[in-house]
Amino acid sequence: MTTSDTSATPPPSPAPLSSGPSHSPSPAGSTAPPADRKVFDFAVRLAAAAGRRAAAGFFAEAGRNAARKTDGTEVTEVDTDVEAFVRGELAAAFPADAVHGEEGGPRPGTSGRRWIIDPVNGTKQFTEGDPSFAIYLAYEDEFGPAVGVIHVPVSRRMVAAGHGLGCWLLPGDVPDPAHGRRLRVGDRDVLTGARTRMHNPAGWPESLLTALHRRVFLTPSGGGVVDVVTGRADAWVIAGPSMGYEDRAPLPVIVAEAGGRVTDLAGAPVLAGDGSVLITNGLLHDAFLELVAEAGGHAMRAVVVDAHPGWAAEGRCLTTELGALLGPSALRVEHIGSTAVPGLDAKPVFDLQVGVADLPEAARAFDAPLSGAGFTRSPYEHDHVPAGRTDDPERWTKRLWLRRGGPGPDVNLHVRRVGSPNERLALLFRDWFRAHPEAVPAYARFKRELAHRVPDIDAYSDIKDPVVDLVIEVAEAWASATGWRP
Repeated sequence: MTTSDTSATPPPSPAPLSSGPSHSPSPAGSTAPPADRKVFDFAVRLAAAAGRRAAAGFFAEAGRNAARKTDGTEVTEVDTDVEAFVRGELAAAFPADAVHGEEGGPRPGTSGRRWIIDPVNGTKQFTEGDPSFAIYLAYEDEFGPAVGVIHVPVSRRMVAAGHGLGCWLLPGDVPDPAHGRRLRVGDRDVLTGARTRMHNPAGWPESLLTALHRRVFLTPSGGGVVDVVTGRADAWVIAGPSMGYEDRAPLPVIVAEAGGRVTDLAGAPVLAGDGSVLITNGLLHDAFLELVAEAGGHAMRAVVVDAHPGWAAEGRCLTTELGALLGPSALRVEHIGSTAVPGLDAKPVFDLQVGVADLPEAARAFDAPLSGAGFTRSPYEHDHVPAGRTDDPERWTKRLWLRRGGPGPDVNLHVRRVGSPNERLALLFRDWFRAHPEAVPAYARFKRELAHRVPDIDAYSDIKDPVVDLVIEVAEAWASATGWRP
């Protein structure tokens, strides 16, 4: 970016937007003061400059070449270039602020404020020549979400909002915060026939897709949140694979300032939720939540992706980080599951196992540090007991924490007693497949076919468990013959 795009410090605030957003009231129920207008203007200019870089890479076509990340998603040189550019501008303008980017991860800060970057939201569309990709930029101050920007550079359209400043449509290659159109959601209050954008429907449970199809008018994602805040749609639903934090970070302030409402599909705050998203005009929100609940929730379908050679290294990094985070109570930290087996296709979620001496004591000690790292405790505390085992089911207890949508990769963290049969089984399953690579392709084919045929991830697990039991029977014979020990 040249000095004409931004300066090293936040630029002076231009004249107020029409209707005076600097004096607008904060959303109902909020006690936070309005966002800093200078920060809002800076974010607009920065997102616009990032969009010009992304658009140049898009039209150059060579920049669309993609590699695959360990989570199964794509990344291009434009993703990394745009994020590096934005990080550089933020470091110069706000050196004390923390930064979290999709590609570069977190950079700590000292101010108590944070910027979140998704340099190319919609990388798949980008690589396929679809111009609907966007730049996502968000800013959180000490009161919470303060500024959100979504810029679609090829269509030269930006939606930007600041807490207490309103939500604005800003057109052009160089959007001017002094000249825009204030946005408001629509006023439809009847659920039947509501115009509803859907995202990732291939990963939705069939019950949810059917329930919505029967009541509302479902259409492809299109402009997503932009369609809702401009009144072209009444709702936007994201189910299936969890959205990352950077995908959700701009949404709370954009939706609230336009008069709408956003949560996850269970009604929890979207930034603390399960990675699903429900955005509505507010009037329809409770009706959508009731419809989702009546459909049996939104448990995602299993998504199995090609094995990634980087999974092993990522697993080592995760186990090292967890060992340091949890301290001496974590007697052993292991990368387990399918992502720990070279060449085995898997869901892009890392299974990790922590061995402890005492489960209740570990749960009390681990809750706080794991919460700070983005994990949520699951109520599920019993593992499947393989067929034919006669030992006490209480020996198969565990504690389970889940992380979805960042920071970092999605993780299932299984905490089990050292020496327990479920701790041993997880390691035996992994090591048998590592020792028998000829068995990997058949098991991978089974998982892919199963994921294709079942309605949701719970059914996937229920059907897969007996197959795992059969593998373990063979693995036990191998362990006895070879003297394998955990």
